[in-house]
Amino acid sequence: MKPFLSKRSIRRTAVLLSVVLLTVSLFAGIQAYRFHHFTDTLFCQEMESDTLSMHYILAYPENYGIAPDSAVLSVYSKEGQDAGFDALRRYKKSADAINPLFFSRDSRLLLALLRQQLDSRLQEAKWPYYAEPLSPGSGIQSTLPILLAEYTFRTRQDVDNYLSLLSQIPAYLEGFAVYEKEKADAGLFMSDTTADKVIEQCYQIMDARQLADGSHFLITTFAERLQDLIACQVVTSEEADMYLQKNRELLLNHVLPAYESLGDALLLLKGTGSNAGGLAAFPDGKEYYAFLFAQTTGCSRPIPEVEQLLAAQLQKDGAALSALLAGTPALPAIAPEEEFPQAGATDYMEDVQKRMATDFPALPGAARPACTIKPVSPSLEPYCSPAFYLTPPVDDISENSIYINGKDNPDGLELYTTLAHEGWPGHLYQTVYYQLHQQQNHINPARNLLHYGGYTEGWALYVEMLSYEYGEAYMKEQGMDEDAILLARAMRLNRSIQLGLYTFLDLQIHYNNAGYDKVHDLLSRFGISDPAVTKDIYEYIVEEPANYPKYYVGYLEFLLLKQAAMETWQNEYSDLRFHQMILETGPCPFSVFWNRLATG
Repeated sequence: MKPFLSKRSIRRTAVLLSVVLLTVSLFAGIQAYRFHHFTDTLFCQEMESDTLSMHYILAYPENYGIAPDSAVLSVYSKEGQDAGFDALRRYKKSADAINPLFFSRDSRLLLALLRQQLDSRLQEAKWPYYAEPLSPGSGIQSTLPILLAEYTFRTRQDVDNYLSLLSQIPAYLEGFAVYEKEKADAGLFMSDTTADKVIEQCYQIMDARQLADGSHFLITTFAERLQDLIACQVVTSEEADMYLQKNRELLLNHVLPAYESLGDALLLLKGTGSNAGGLAAFPDGKEYYAFLFAQTTGCSRPIPEVEQLLAAQLQKDGAALSALLAGTPALPAIAPEEEFPQAGATDYMEDVQKRMATDFPALPGAARPACTIKPVSPSLEPYCSPAFYLTPPVDDISENSIYINGKDNPDGLELYTTLAHEGWPGHLYQTVYYQLHQQQNHINPARNLLHYGGYTEGWALYVEMLSYEYGEAYMKEQGMDEDAILLARAMRLNRSIQLGLYTFLDLQIHYNNAGYDKVHDLLSRFGISDPAVTKDIYEYIVEEPANYPKYYVGYLEFLLLKQAAMETWQNEYSDLRFHQMILETGPCPFSVFWNRLATG
């Protein structure tokens, strides 16, 4: 029987519904306002506090309501660091007061990631002197010149800001000298071996002779960028000449002395470091490494579980390589660079782009961005990675740069897979794809404050491994013989074993306190027994904790996610769908992907 409702009951229900809907609407509006006010404030303050970082995130900050009065380099001080932690606590309080019940999926994810990031940065306050900003492999002393050389000039203000930043480098580097003195006072200064490397970099990167004769890359690249502004009639030739003179004067009289002063400060501190081993040898170092590992890789698995995953992958790859070599004894005698079709970097990148088309989604509604492949300046070759990609600003992705280090002289298959790692479908594609997706879906710009090394480098290594298969197909099309193609397969397995081994050693050194003798013994079991080589490997891992895990643990997480996606989606699985899910979710910890697979 149909229930009877009186007219009065109907009116009362309608009024109650209206009140409820109005209350919900007001609540949702208040929470949305809080969210946007919080993210806008956080984003603008982060941008305005460091002009160098801002310039690499935003090409046109004025479009985001950011118009700082002057260029700023963030200079370290103990008081400034304490004030920074106070600000983080205020941000955390604001973030925790927001209820995302009626938010979009992207906004809910952003709020969760910001809360997590704020928690992580506050947790880091427990170890104020365990970080090493001047490491030989990735320290500010070697990365700063590269950032300056690639500082894009779009407007006259960009040039003025750049020159202002140069004038602030003495105070900037002095801040690091102060930090290192505080580290030494806390008993946490770097070893003499590490200090010698950093001191040498401080004295050599800003080469006084090259600065004097005008051949230094910070002089030549500055002139090249000014020529582009002249061509666009942004500055006149006369104005450019004044800028050239000012740049040279600042480099000679400010930047060079600042580098020398930093080297001198480290020289005075040399000998105060008591630990030539990993983080585990420091008080609380094991706890700090576990934190650093999770923060760097985005992997929340306990270290012992990660060790088991590494051991299983090493065993799997080792067995596959042994079987391959046993069946083709001639492989070790083949020179890999001679057994791969010889072509230029541009040809290799175009080949990879053609082969990835069926398994990776097209860029969201945009033309393909330009990419310039550049050599690393000879003066920076000893201090740079074999190759690296510089991320473009989120609001200007038209120009991209990949640097190749000539010291390592990559060729053939090695160059092919390196370009896949740095370009397509690696860092360049990964970065541009998400930035376009972000624009199309109006995702909050505060998302660009978040960086996850395991996602970024794990993806690049994942697609690099896929590119070996592309290389095999390329070789077949070029009529290469079977042994050459099998060699490519062997090189992929060897690459995985090497990175897996170095990642395992990273855990042993920094979490389990393994010393050089144990590391040498482990490497010897894999055929690496030359003491000079094992010493170099050991020192690099000591100096760059969690660096190899960032790549390889990230790679393993993607392999595990892929297997789980196959099992979850079954007949609906495709590589295209899997890759699209990863790319559109964007940089985040791996727990986010696992949750999305579980919840759909």
